[in-house]
Amino acid sequence: MVRGLMTVVLAPTPDHVPLPPGFRAGGLHCGLKKNLQFDLGLLLADQPIAGAAIYTQNQLVGAHIAICREHLAKSGGRVRAVLVNARNANCATGRQGIEDARTCCRELAQRLGCPVEQVLMCSTGPIGAPLPTERIVTHLDALLARTSQDGAMDFARAIMTTDTYPKALHATIDGLTATGFAKGSGMIHPNMATMLGFLLTDGATADAASTNALLRRVADRSFHRVTVDGDTSPNDTLLLLASAKQHGGNLEQTVTDLGQQLARTIAADGEGATRLITIEVRGARSEAEATHVGRVIATSPLVKTAVAGRDPNWGRILSAAGRAGVAFPVERARVWVGNADVYSSGRPHPENEPAAHQHLVNDTLVVLGVDLAVGTASADVWTCDFTKDYVQINADYRS
Repeated sequence: MVRGLMTVVLAPTPDHVPLPPGFRAGGLHCGLKKNLQFDLGLLLADQPIAGAAIYTQNQLVGAHIAICREHLAKSGGRVRAVLVNARNANCATGRQGIEDARTCCRELAQRLGCPVEQVLMCSTGPIGAPLPTERIVTHLDALLARTSQDGAMDFARAIMTTDTYPKALHATIDGLTATGFAKGSGMIHPNMATMLGFLLTDGATADAASTNALLRRVADRSFHRVTVDGDTSPNDTLLLLASAKQHGGNLEQTVTDLGQQLARTIAADGEGATRLITIEVRGARSEAEATHVGRVIATSPLVKTAVAGRDPNWGRILSAAGRAGVAFPVERARVWVGNADVYSSGRPHPENEPAAHQHLVNDTLVVLGVDLAVGTASADVWTCDFTKDYVQINADYRS
């Protein structure tokens, strides 16, 4: 199967992604996945640093979210380590699930010699099974021994579930360094939209409140603009960790750009996907309205299946925009597929549909756009096509 991949790769090679100064990472197999695949990862700061998190809006939440909230509140937003396990969501597991996550954090904190509230944990995988706490705890020493400044890709592999490739990117802009990780191929939709995401930087934030505010602004322009299937996971968590080893530079722009690139990798690796789709919304009254219209188009099964069938069905795009609840004059709107103008001035342009069709056939990076003709605001939203493979992957997920 041909996968739609990013054209911009911020990492020097797919096999090595550097970490910002002051960070280490690692991963190993502890027995949760089959075939010796890595399933336990660790992010480690040399000293307690600023941290912030945002979580799923699902009413069902994984046990680790309660622990993260509690620990960040107690520590004043200071973080030393983040432990992540795959292949078990530790969700819908009751009080025992929370105690299991707390045990893992406590055991790691003892080994690090830090307060337990400076240790966070995230879990991802199938819902409803008890967390294999003993397997995790008995591998902590080995995990710490493997954790290094060169361990980013081990961590990226350890957090994967149905992902077909690890998602890790690095950027150095104006003296600031940032590395981002994400996992997720399905159950992806705002708010949150990443399943799990981690943004590490050597930049500085003023205090806990500013760190939280920065993360929310970054998420709104990156991870909250990606959708695969319209389903929001109960375990979605996005963390920002800032070591404050560098001052100056545009921290928000650096981290936002990194987040947007990671969001694109999630959409490109959507379960069963063959096309990464960018929904361009232009001519809106506000960025919020543009984003909303983009999300409605991006979650339309009719739009996504049309792309899978390489059908430039512009009527589905315009119809989805029309049901978004944002008023605009349809007769003045414009719709495009790739570089082909397929609807404008109140009428279709069938003569341009062959070019639109060729764009869908030849390009793995697909562009669908609509101009609402009511303002100057714009937004891009990222998604992927819906194929038969998506149904097969999710029909077989637990079996």
